[in-house]
Amino acid sequence: MSKLLNLKIRNYEKIIHDHNRANKRFYDELLVLIQQCEGRYKSVAETPDDSPEWQAIVLKRTEQPILSFRSRKMGDMSAREAAKIHQEVVELYNRGYPTATIAHILEIRASTVGSTIASYQHQINYQNIRKVKM
Repeated sequence: MSKLLNLKIRNYEKIIHDHNRANKRFYDELLVLIQQCEGRYKSVAETPDDSPEWQAIVLKRTEQPILSFRSRKMGDMSAREAAKIHQEVVELYNRGYPTATIAHILEIRASTVGSTIASYQHQINYQNIRKVKM
């Protein structure tokens, strides 16, 4: 596997790791706010909407981390880069990565990954049929 592809995989794994850590921190902080609310009002459901405890919970909810990935189109790339991406899709597919993960690693659309894999499978099947006929 190329060094660049390994770097893309490590970058993807770092994004996931960082998101998981941020998400855990978010829920830990939200839990503390809920516990404070329950300590004062016995239940979150009984907390007045205008209380500082409820307002802190509402504000915290707007800070929830969102996991997102770039999703480039093949048409936005040079022919050389698109050809390299096609090779990387096949390599990752052969290593057992699912379509969505490949799309995230390579920062392309999942539909592009799917069509690339379908084309690759068709090519392999065609080659196998030709071998059998010979």
